[in-house]
Amino acid sequence: MLQELADRAAIVDAVIAYATAVDTRDWERLGALFTDDACWEYSGSGERLLGPDAIVARISTSVERFDATHHLNGNHVVAVHGDAAEHTCYYQAQHVRLGLPDGDKFLGGGRYDDRLRRTPDGWRFTHRRIISVWSVGNPAVIAS
Repeated sequence: MLQELADRAAIVDAVIAYATAVDTRDWERLGALFTDDACWEYSGSGERLLGPDAIVARISTSVERFDATHHLNGNHVVAVHGDAAEHTCYYQAQHVRLGLPDGDKFLGGGRYDDRLRRTPDGWRFTHRRIISVWSVGNPAVIAS
């Protein structure tokens, strides 16, 4: 029981580390959160990337154009099965680009569906699927 609680806390810590790495632009830390065979999917676009290098390249290219981002996670559900785990949580992601004519902010909400694996370096994402549910604000903020 104690190990399961420790695993659950470590998995939630990995999820929070993902959000923190994105918001602080710590790309090395972000890449270290994924296994070498990890898959990252964004359901809204059908995008599917394999491996930490491709995942970090996509996220960093997208995030670097913002003046700020702020990701919040909540409603964590974790199921541990030995050295594998499933996790889901809700997110709200604020994106800011200053100086746009129709507003500086775009806020999106949705869900992360994750699979993780215990590694010698801790729990790492093997699969992360981002499911966008709603958004509000100026879509030009997130436009390329």
